[in-house]
Amino acid sequence: MQLSRQSEVAHEVIESVVHLTEQRDELTLLRSLQASILEMLPEVQVSMVCLVPGPQHGQWVEDVACPLPKSMFPVTDAMVAEAAGLNADAPARQLVQDGQSYLISSLGLREDRRKAIILRQPEWVVADLRIAQGMLKIYANYARMLFDSERDTLTGLYNRKKLEQKLGELLTGRLNGRNRKRDQDTADYLAVIDLDHFKRVNDSHGHLIGDEVLLVFAGLMRNALRDVDWVFRYGGEEFVVLIKDVLPETIVTTLERIRIKVQDHCFPQVGQVTASIGYTAIADQKLPPYVFEEADKALYYAKENGRNQVCDYRALVSSGKLAPETHQSGSIELF
Repeated sequence: MQLSRQSEVAHEVIESVVHLTEQRDELTLLRSLQASILEMLPEVQVSMVCLVPGPQHGQWVEDVACPLPKSMFPVTDAMVAEAAGLNADAPARQLVQDGQSYLISSLGLREDRRKAIILRQPEWVVADLRIAQGMLKIYANYARMLFDSERDTLTGLYNRKKLEQKLGELLTGRLNGRNRKRDQDTADYLAVIDLDHFKRVNDSHGHLIGDEVLLVFAGLMRNALRDVDWVFRYGGEEFVVLIKDVLPETIVTTLERIRIKVQDHCFPQVGQVTASIGYTAIADQKLPPYVFEEADKALYYAKENGRNQVCDYRALVSSGKLAPETHQSGSIELF
């Protein structure tokens, strides 16, 4: 009888979280996880926390700007400390505080960011604890597979598949008129960034040093952008950046910051490396590949006219330096 009940609970847990596999965005995934927990354990309250490295070595501090589902109770310093202490060997801890019992569990351990979920109720009974732990384990396994499937293995940046998804979401939002007030004042942009003469690096120094250059370059881009911006490795030495919700007059400054950071950095054993950048606004292009085509044309104009510069597709078309892109009917496969 007891075994039958355990099987029934296990089935309910799997049924409750199976719809998570349909979610591809991390914030949406976390919201679905929270909803599933509340459905299975109605008495439980849920909060989440995001931690980033602090100023001292080994220190982790809360990142209040990190997008997370709305908290159901305040996260205290003691909870942050417990979450910071989670590791692969001890991915979950329990804490009793102010008459409440907390289960604190890791949602992913990474070098640059860690997320944890905190479940609260007056007292954890064994059955509820097993359900919660089962759901979190299934989520952790799926999240790890999702992370691996969407990341470039060398740089850890998002890959082409993730680019297709995020670009499609941004373009659809613009075409459907979501956030109309925001869209009147700001814009979203796609930039294609290519390291200049990268073949020479591989030919002169070998592919191992070339890979090191790509890793350093990826880090420079991430440091030059906001957390809400998206960086992808498109292939080889070519990268794509999605910069969301910025004033049109600031986009050149943002991309120039990347270009200058690369130009001024001394790459180990290689020295100076430069990058060319082409970009376009995400507006009314109808299909995601059309957006990429525009930025890519601007990139090749930059490379054919001196390199180490930032070029705007629409400005080049307006000045007559580029012919406007004409799209044939039918499907295009760029990703």
